[in-house]
Amino acid sequence: MPSKKSIKKPSAPAARTSAGFRDRILFQLNGELTEVVADDGLMTLAEWLRKRAGKPGTKIVCAEGDCGACTVLRMNPLSKTSGNQFQSLNSCIATVAQMDGCHLVTIEGIALDGALSPAQQKMKECHGSQCGFCTPGFVMAFSGALESKNKLSAREAANCATGNLCRCTGYAPIIDAATSMRSSPAFSLKQRYLTPAHIKTLKAATTQELKFTTTTGHVFYAPRDIKSACAFLTTHENARILSGGTDLGVQHNKGKPIPRGLLSLHAISDLYPVTRTTKSLRIGAMASLEDLRLASEAILPELAGLLNVFASPQIKHAGTLAGNLANASPIGDTIPFLLACDALIHVTGKNAKTRQIPATELYNGYKSLTLKKGEIMTSVEIPLNPVTKGIRFFKVSQREDLDISTVSLAIHMAEGSSQMNSKTQPKASARARLAVGGVAATPIRLPKTEEYLNHHPLSADTWKKATEILQGEITPIADLRGSAAYRRVVLDHLMMSCYATLSGQGDVR
Repeated sequence: MPSKKSIKKPSAPAARTSAGFRDRILFQLNGELTEVVADDGLMTLAEWLRKRAGKPGTKIVCAEGDCGACTVLRMNPLSKTSGNQFQSLNSCIATVAQMDGCHLVTIEGIALDGALSPAQQKMKECHGSQCGFCTPGFVMAFSGALESKNKLSAREAANCATGNLCRCTGYAPIIDAATSMRSSPAFSLKQRYLTPAHIKTLKAATTQELKFTTTTGHVFYAPRDIKSACAFLTTHENARILSGGTDLGVQHNKGKPIPRGLLSLHAISDLYPVTRTTKSLRIGAMASLEDLRLASEAILPELAGLLNVFASPQIKHAGTLAGNLANASPIGDTIPFLLACDALIHVTGKNAKTRQIPATELYNGYKSLTLKKGEIMTSVEIPLNPVTKGIRFFKVSQREDLDISTVSLAIHMAEGSSQMNSKTQPKASARARLAVGGVAATPIRLPKTEEYLNHHPLSADTWKKATEILQGEITPIADLRGSAAYRRVVLDHLMMSCYATLSGQGDVR
């Protein structure tokens, strides 16, 4: 049963602190305005749903965003590209506080007057469930997809379910169920839960910024503007910045303590847009990876292809490009691409002063950024030029989809590389770009290798020598994904694959 201490359905705006902030979390849950006290704000959403809200249909299995059993649907009114649609989300690695101002639907909220939804009915008819533990997650993933499509093809169904695991059915009955589903206006979650009254009620209840301190001394703040966010950092030096929070959720579930200060960017509307000009694509710090994927499909297909296998839909709906950069992982998938294209990082600091940092200058070392005290990453700008559009991305991981790289390589070599020789300076659009991940404390560019390639015509001998130079520029890390020696061998093979592609032997990825 729900805990009366944790949750209630408010009839008036939430309590305000003496400083004018709201100290309770508010969101719509299956169409009901719901208020959560501060001490439960840093629980994972899945845990809160099960232990406090009395919604046990949301399951917890992996607790790291891999299995999808915890899938719920969320509509974030501030998202600029989701079009007021519900999107699937891993509730096991999201905090309750990050749901403030959002509309949520759980498995308990998709049936209607005792009738099963189309997703539920077809999973039943096609025997898509055996033990049933994973079934709510599949149903929610498909229900979210049917909000924007009348039906799903086999490929769309498989893509939709990439973030959901099942050990019983072999997946065939699940895909059969998904392809036989049809959307129904009567079961439209948007029409049922995103009515003008629902939206107005939630907006009126959340006019004040959310800021609370738990009885354990943890401070959570969700400002509405960058200036307030930077001011908070000047008084909370060790605060952790949250965008999607997917990595932080996993770390917490694995036993690491929650940071004493959390600055969430989810309430800053200016950080959500993805803006395209003739010269660049600018991605706000709160724009999701799915937003970026959709914006890249027509103009940067190589980046869109990377994001297709980067993570599950549930992760892409929450994770951000800025978060992937700020996490500063040596094996962050998007970082080599951004290094190779000379992306710019826009940051804002004290007194709202802004500056740009080239992606190649973002890292001091392992998990260390060059941002100054009080600075926040606000957007990432990707130039749209022949270099960026010509980048190829190669990745080796333990599984093809939804896995972190063991080694990755982003490379640009202009068409007609024979124009490059030792007597002429290559054109800017013809200059070689190489960036690698998994072979140093941070993803890195390879200037010595680039310089050699810039002044030698494309040939087997040139490529062999360039690979030797490359090996001298790296100091591979060793971890559970591979030894240093293994990473060197893998990178040799990636360079061979790249040469085969560039020399006209075909794309061998």
